[in-house]
Amino acid sequence: MPNSLYLKMENLDAIKENASIPLFDRDQITTSIAHIGVSNFHRAHQAFYINELIEKHQAFNFGICGIDLLDSDRKTYNVLKDQDGLYTLITKSPTGFQKPKIIGSIVEYFFGPENPMAVIERLANPDIKIISFTIAEDGYHLNEITGEFNQKHPSVAEEVVNPFNPKTVFGYLTQAFKLRKLRGISGCTILSCDNIKNNGDTMKHSFLNYVEKNEPELLPWLKTNTTFPNTMVDRITPTTQHKDIDALKNNFLVEDQWPVVCEPFTNWVIEDNFFETKPNWEKVGVQFVKNIEPYQNMKLQLLNAGHSILGILGTLHGYKTVHEAANDDVFIQFLKSYMHQEVAPTLVDAENMTFKAYKSTLISRFKNSNINDSLSRICSESSAKIPIFILSTLKIQLSENNSINHIAFIIAAWCKYNDGINDLGYAYNIVDSISNTLIRMAALSQLNPVKFLEIEPVFNDLSSNPVFTNKYLHYLNHLRNHTIKESVKQFNDKLL
Repeated sequence: MPNSLYLKMENLDAIKENASIPLFDRDQITTSIAHIGVSNFHRAHQAFYINELIEKHQAFNFGICGIDLLDSDRKTYNVLKDQDGLYTLITKSPTGFQKPKIIGSIVEYFFGPENPMAVIERLANPDIKIISFTIAEDGYHLNEITGEFNQKHPSVAEEVVNPFNPKTVFGYLTQAFKLRKLRGISGCTILSCDNIKNNGDTMKHSFLNYVEKNEPELLPWLKTNTTFPNTMVDRITPTTQHKDIDALKNNFLVEDQWPVVCEPFTNWVIEDNFFETKPNWEKVGVQFVKNIEPYQNMKLQLLNAGHSILGILGTLHGYKTVHEAANDDVFIQFLKSYMHQEVAPTLVDAENMTFKAYKSTLISRFKNSNINDSLSRICSESSAKIPIFILSTLKIQLSENNSINHIAFIIAAWCKYNDGINDLGYAYNIVDSISNTLIRMAALSQLNPVKFLEIEPVFNDLSSNPVFTNKYLHYLNHLRNHTIKESVKQFNDKLL
């Protein structure tokens, strides 16, 4: 049997026998995109699209400079530096694995904690036309209750004292744009690719708020030299497992220290609001639209909400993966009914992306057993996800006196979820920035059931809404005395 090969530039010619390799000369690529937060999702999504554009349309001016800013990102940095920025994308369809694809669009890499000034200089370089990022919800440093930028966050406070050793994305951007202004260089597009509603607007609000408080003289320049398009990004990307690394090595003879696993489906919709020149990404399927809202609402309220629902119900039952819960007829019937009765009335169909077609595709995506996405990943940080994915639907349904039964049941199930014990009697970890509060309030709800709804950062004043609380209390009482499977089945059969 032939020996496996480490993933490096010098081995690509030999690797191409077993995996697709970049069909372009990476030395010809110039970098115009700086991406902050080189996550698995970025590597499965944005970097994949750019790789396709370079490969199929010779867009050699769209190379990516990867940038990580957190000490916890050192492993990613070390791996990609060791592999010359190359990594393997493993696409898993329901019927099996597709041929692994080596992605070569990341041609530079910087690590902030190692050399912050090098990162600032790179961001200030006039070659950089787009600064994109995937920094997750906590990277925006928003106050949990008000939603405003949290100037008192420890990382923010630290870099105010030492601005040339920034800790946040805002600190790096501020110093980079100060240099651009000083040197007479124009600004660029700031492109959020995070899974939050109105991500561009949120980034703009947070960043300008930060600058107004810390570098107010920069604010007028920023307002005329930057744009913040909203985006919708969509591709299920589970955590890479050791068995994925082993399968790549044993079956395809490629030794990649950190490959990325994803589903075949992918979608990227961007608000048409670029500073100066708009890239020609439509050549590889990116949609540029005037109004992003129908697209992002459909994705957040269907895919992300669906994930959270399957995560809560499945974990309580004792399942470990999304596909197990999605292939359970009782749970998937509940989810389909929720989408039809409570989500559909709140959505406006987006062009070329109808609700019915997206919903149908979504169920099959959830059922893909080869993705093996863990429910523990799905349920992590639910306190940040549920207000965006589910309570936003509740707000509309309440305002229009429409059905809220499914949502009341889901929130009651989430309360029970925070007891930390499944119906088989096994404990599971609750991974959340406010886990102590969730666990304590769920425990108190055993005696005072409405107590869980008094978590203000999550529910605001929902505990004072009798229409919702009456249904919630009814379902929570039933869930406390029955298994999740029994309760969902009775709900589906309209016996609950």
